[in-house]
Amino acid sequence: MKLHRKKILILIFCVILIIQIIYIPHSVKASTYTQTTKTGISNFPASYQAKLNELKSLYPNWTFTAFNTGINWDEFIREETSLHLRNTVIKSSNALWLDSCGQVASGYACASTSILKYYSDPRNFLNESGIFQFLEMTYNSNSQTEAGVKGIIASTFMNTTVTFNLNGKECTMPYSGIIMEAAKQSKMSPYSIAIKIIQEVGRNGSASVSGHYVAKNGTVYDNYYNFFNYGAYDTGDAIANGLEYAKANGWTNQYISIIEGAKKMANSYTNAGQNTAYFYKWDVVGTELSQLFKHQYMTNIQDPSSQAKNLFNTYAKNNLLSSSLNFIIPVYNNMPASNNLPTTIDTTLPNSYYLTGSDVRLRQAPTTSSSILGTLKKNEVVTVLEFNAGTANNLQWAKVQLSNGNVGYIANKYLAPCNNGAGNKIAKIEGKNLVAIPGKTIAEIASSLSVTNYSVRAGDLRPLESNYPLTTGDKFTINGTEYEVVVLGDIYADRVIDARDYMKIKNHIMGISAITM
Repeated sequence: MKLHRKKILILIFCVILIIQIIYIPHSVKASTYTQTTKTGISNFPASYQAKLNELKSLYPNWTFTAFNTGINWDEFIREETSLHLRNTVIKSSNALWLDSCGQVASGYACASTSILKYYSDPRNFLNESGIFQFLEMTYNSNSQTEAGVKGIIASTFMNTTVTFNLNGKECTMPYSGIIMEAAKQSKMSPYSIAIKIIQEVGRNGSASVSGHYVAKNGTVYDNYYNFFNYGAYDTGDAIANGLEYAKANGWTNQYISIIEGAKKMANSYTNAGQNTAYFYKWDVVGTELSQLFKHQYMTNIQDPSSQAKNLFNTYAKNNLLSSSLNFIIPVYNNMPASNNLPTTIDTTLPNSYYLTGSDVRLRQAPTTSSSILGTLKKNEVVTVLEFNAGTANNLQWAKVQLSNGNVGYIANKYLAPCNNGAGNKIAKIEGKNLVAIPGKTIAEIASSLSVTNYSVRAGDLRPLESNYPLTTGDKFTINGTEYEVVVLGDIYADRVIDARDYMKIKNHIMGISAITM
């Protein structure tokens, strides 16, 4: 009997041992990333360097820091598309920008993978304004002033003073002063704070900062403020959710809400390494997978580029572009050659053009007084139905068709031909003009256009030999038809592109002195 019991105990022990072996927890090594920062253009991949060198030549005091994320590009995209509504666009956007998930919240819909790739690729925004989404967002008293804050909020609800109770005393301060104090306490750029408030509650303010709101369920919120929309989740009543958060945190006046909200934002993001507008949106700062992709301040994929435009304008208007500014720009492993705006237009066709300007307005008729049909983004592709379809407001207008079939008019100056796959297209005919890239001879232009019956005269009517370089103002006659030559960038019509041309163009863009026809 004892022997039988012993065998049973041995059998039970063996079964338990087998179960433990089968179900022993296996430690799976989580994805880890080695992240480094190195300052200097040479530390960036070649696909970044040309544009950064251009910016450095314009602004010698700017520095560029490469933030090597250690993350593969495909992994980044896979994680960012793993959850619906993690990345959104305005629901009325181009159909190619919308994902098929069908989910919509607070006027925003899921972003398509193709538009997500475009807006998250840092190389698409390495220009004078776009790069400001990579501006380091720490407080710098030398380049960030209350005057600059006043410039940002001049046409908003914050262009005033407010009276509030603080520690038992009644105080009156301008919003600009409160924002500067928030910057000092949070160690965050006051410009970024001001712009973030405007983006959250609008230029006219919202019920989140009015001091009085009646929720959908009848709850009344008096004297609670939430300038950064913390806790304002889209589920149910978003404003009530945000004011409930403000109530729980004692944000009972404008001063406390802005100061404490900025400190919370800085501690949660800026001081934690997510110290640019780009990193606020794309959480790629961390050494383990569990630390990435989830801590993202907003869902709107256009938010960083929108902030960048506002920041650039602020620095430009306050003559601060020559300051020592540092831009922290992410680099991913195995990035594709490019990520362009999605389009259904065949870019190999000669009438396909891309937009060179940002926020270009599509008009119902060829004039600035006509109704606005929509706003086109930089690099968006259109089909040109007719060049020089009208002249108004000192502009030549083109009739174009969008990828969604809509037709309207935009100024010719915002259009540039797509590559057309040829790689050697150096000139084209646009109405009564022959438009050419600089530095090409007459013979090279003629060869590019596949013409043999031609002649060229200078502006003073002197005939020009075929080995002579073209310049703006020359007359190029093809098969009896004369075209006015426009050499891109050759403002002074002296057959060279130099610093004088650049300064003329830059001053025109900045509104300092206009280029006249």
